[in-house]
Amino acid sequence: MNVEPIEQTFDKAIRLDPQALPHRYKYRTGLEGDAAEAAVLLDRTMATVCRRLPSGIPMAMRMTMHAFEGVAVRFAPGDDGDSMKVVLELLHRDPNLSLPLAVVDDMDDVVADWRSWGRALSLPLLVVEADGSYRPVEARLGAVDIRPTRPRRRRSILAQRRPRFLVRRRVPVIPEVPTFVAGREITAWE
Repeated sequence: MNVEPIEQTFDKAIRLDPQALPHRYKYRTGLEGDAAEAAVLLDRTMATVCRRLPSGIPMAMRMTMHAFEGVAVRFAPGDDGDSMKVVLELLHRDPNLSLPLAVVDDMDDVVADWRSWGRALSLPLLVVEADGSYRPVEARLGAVDIRPTRPRRRRSILAQRRPRFLVRRRVPVIPEVPTFVAGREITAWE
C-alpha cells in the first residue's frame, strides 16, 4: 500500500502517553494560512479533528479507530538538514488525516511508545518506507497477532512419550483374593 507523505511542521517535539488517554493537543498541518493548525481530541475509540480547510471553512471530523490503518513510525528530516526526527503517527489512507502521536529527535523510547500505542488502540504496527509505502511489522488476523505456536509441554524429552502424570502413575498391585472358601465358590448373586 502506498501513502504520499505530507509535509507537516512541528513547532516543538510532542510525545503523548498512551496510558493517559484522552489527549487534547494541537499540531501544525503544513498548510498555509488558517488551515495551518489542527486541534485533536484523541480517545481509545475515537479521534476528533477540528481544523480549517484551505478555503477557510471550519471543519470538525470524528473518526473511529477503524478508520486508521495502524500506528506507524517514519523518519522525517529535522530542522537542520543533518538530523532526523522520528514521527509516530496514526496512519490514515488520506495523508492529510494522519495524526502525530510523538515527534522526537532521539530514538530511545520510540519502540516502547510504538508498541504501547498499538496495544492501547488495538491497531497494527506499521513501518513507513522512504517512498511512502507502508508494511505491517507483525502478521495479524483482526486484533489478534499471528505467531508460531509454542509446544504444549515444557519438557521436550517427554513430548513424544506419555504425559508426565501418566509417567508418575504406578501399576496397582492386586492382592490375592480367594475365589473358593471351604469348597464353595464366592459369588455375589446368592
